[in-house]
Amino acid sequence: MNKIKEMGKSLVHAYRCDVSDKNEVFKVAAKVKKEVGDVSILINNAGIAPLRTLLNYDINEISRVVDVNLMAHYWTMKTFLPNMIERNHGHIVAISSVGALYGIPHGTIYSATKIAIRALMESVSEELRMYSKGKSSVKFTTIVPGIVTTGLAKNARPRFPWLVGTYSAQHIASLIIDAQRRDFKEKSFPSYSLLIFAILRFCQALQNSH
Repeated sequence: MNKIKEMGKSLVHAYRCDVSDKNEVFKVAAKVKKEVGDVSILINNAGIAPLRTLLNYDINEISRVVDVNLMAHYWTMKTFLPNMIERNHGHIVAISSVGALYGIPHGTIYSATKIAIRALMESVSEELRMYSKGKSSVKFTTIVPGIVTTGLAKNARPRFPWLVGTYSAQHIASLIIDAQRRDFKEKSFPSYSLLIFAILRFCQALQNSH
């Protein structure tokens, strides 16, 4: 916050919120509404990724990953989307992962939640399109990034680094902002990863058909 304000961005507000706790989300959202006003852009970015084999996950740990990585998206959308629909103005951005395009060894629960995010965003977008008869101005953008060198993946060693890409937090943030402003429904980084993994899936399907 202090660094942002030092940049001359004085109209900045920060709120602490456990987004996996629906009651806390509702409480903080009401505070934001009162102190700031309507939310026009929602970016769902929270995520955790404890890495271990499926059978070595603790049951509570599985629930925690699902709550943070997936259910938090639902709670924030449940909170902010109705007002966006009412005003016919808003944009929701969800951060998925290249882990939604192929299974990650030792990351089964993480990959599952990131796949679910893509489905959630596409489904909600289609629901709104259908019920508004295509007249809604509320936008949805799903981001499918490669490796971002934060604490979550600072030691990641992908099998095909050229395919998944590696980005600093600052770089990926600028790319996400650009994708949101250009109203992409889905955008991957690297841009070719969606196509490459789709081709790989197609080739696998051809192989399995014989």
